[in-house]
Amino acid sequence: MYLKRTPTKSGRVSLSAVQAYRDDEGRKRQRTVRTFGFVDELEREFADPVAHFRGVVAKMDAERLAEEAPATIEIHPRQRVDRRESGRLRRHAGDALACWWLDALGVETAIRNGMRGRRAGYDLNAALRLLVCERLMEPGSKLSAWGNRERHFFRAELTDDDVYRALTELDRLSGRIVDACNRSIARNAGRDEALVYYDVTNYFFECDPGADGLRRKGAGKEHRPNPIVQMGLLQDSEAIPIAYDLFQGNVNDCETLLPVPGRRRERGLGRVVVVADSGMNCSGNIAGIVAGGDGFVLSQSIRGTRSTSELRRWALDDAGYRASPDGQFRIKSRQGDKAVHLRDVDTLDGGRRDVDVEVKVVAMWSRKYAERARHERERVLEKARQLVERPGACTRATHCGAARYVRGVTFDRRTGEVVEQAGTRPQIDQAAVDAAAALDGYYLIITSETGWDEGRILDAYRELWRIEESFRVTKTGGLNSRPVWVWTPAHIRAHFLTCYLALLVVRLSQRALPSHPSAESLLADMRALDCSYADDGWWLFDHRTGLTDEVFALVGEEAPRKWMRTRDIKALFAKGKEIRWR
Repeated sequence: MYLKRTPTKSGRVSLSAVQAYRDDEGRKRQRTVRTFGFVDELEREFADPVAHFRGVVAKMDAERLAEEAPATIEIHPRQRVDRRESGRLRRHAGDALACWWLDALGVETAIRNGMRGRRAGYDLNAALRLLVCERLMEPGSKLSAWGNRERHFFRAELTDDDVYRALTELDRLSGRIVDACNRSIARNAGRDEALVYYDVTNYFFECDPGADGLRRKGAGKEHRPNPIVQMGLLQDSEAIPIAYDLFQGNVNDCETLLPVPGRRRERGLGRVVVVADSGMNCSGNIAGIVAGGDGFVLSQSIRGTRSTSELRRWALDDAGYRASPDGQFRIKSRQGDKAVHLRDVDTLDGGRRDVDVEVKVVAMWSRKYAERARHERERVLEKARQLVERPGACTRATHCGAARYVRGVTFDRRTGEVVEQAGTRPQIDQAAVDAAAALDGYYLIITSETGWDEGRILDAYRELWRIEESFRVTKTGGLNSRPVWVWTPAHIRAHFLTCYLALLVVRLSQRALPSHPSAESLLADMRALDCSYADDGWWLFDHRTGLTDEVFALVGEEAPRKWMRTRDIKALFAKGKEIRWR
């Protein structure tokens, strides 16, 4: 290490401590360890700044060499593992990434401010840190998270009761925490919220199956008999979460849309265009979005009741379509009106009425989508043939969907069995089959943004897969937020707060890392970055990849050293303020 004097274009000279090193390919490199300032300014404090800081650099270099000097560890070949300490002999270091983001997002500051004037016999920040890190490293129940508290380098001096008490406080502070995250993201990385994406999914519980509070029996994705809870998620065009909300399990999907963007409007932000799938395409949502001054891009089934016969005829008409060079895709659009049915609760005078909303309709045909629809219909037709050949062996529960392709079949409302009618046998309704086949491959998008061209509308809608990926990550892609192991409303809401923060850590890291890894790759690398205790405060690391190097570079650190002291690892965890957002 030496003192470097760097002249500037203005004629001034700056002083800095510089260290030479070799990179992974053996090339000589230099890095600035510390910058002292300009000589002309330092002369006000030191008679000879150059001589003074040469001494400072020499002292720094001596301390560095002392730190890097070989250390001796005694090994006792016959020493047994201490059962009482076995849980502490290997610890997570990959969760440093989560600690960096929680600090950089202002989460811990928000909690400290929210706890002013309230007495608690535990550290709420430590509880949240433990729950988020465990969700990322070893997802499980809250009790298992508490049982793993010794496997982290940060302090988590909590009882199991403290963890559950903390959930109640985290529920109370959830809005403050999410707002702090959004402010930090906007301030440090910039965020375009003019286009946002929304979807909803549900989660089941691993506890008493009784329905109460948020838990209600509904149409779960896994078709379980257990009660479920629904979570609506809003994220921006870079897949960074913005807000979430919970709903009872029996709430219709389309009724969940308006409250979540409403949270965003409460922050005083401007107009937004909401992108969602056909499940959110209903009069109430369209009316609410337009009334709030916002816009929408929604898909719409050409087969459903929301599409009129005139709209279907226009979509099926070949006139106006532009085809891709390979013929696999066609698209056309038109300006029009969308009839919105306002209920009595939607109008000021309490009267029902229909209003027309100006929209642009985009019709598309895809060969891939057509093939998928044909294969799906073939599976249904197979059940329809079973219904024709052996009606007594079929029920409403197993063959109701196939009945739309069968004439002369009726199900008993009470038992669900097929009611046999004298002189009438079920037959395949070929006209219904042909009508369904004619619509294969066609789908619609409607938008309030009538000035957008077709490409922009299609690009906006295609990015909706990112929110579906977020649900996959939270459910089965590593965070395993289901089943939910708590049952009171406050604890359920706090559980989803920790899952939301864990997802935020993953998404922000994916954006900031140069290789933009998948969520699964990132989590696998974090979990592999464990270390084993050797002796005398030394820990042995045995994992390093290119992704590991990228993670450490987020805070300006080199790849993890093979041997590190406890104090150096703990210092590494405190680098949240230095994280590089992009």
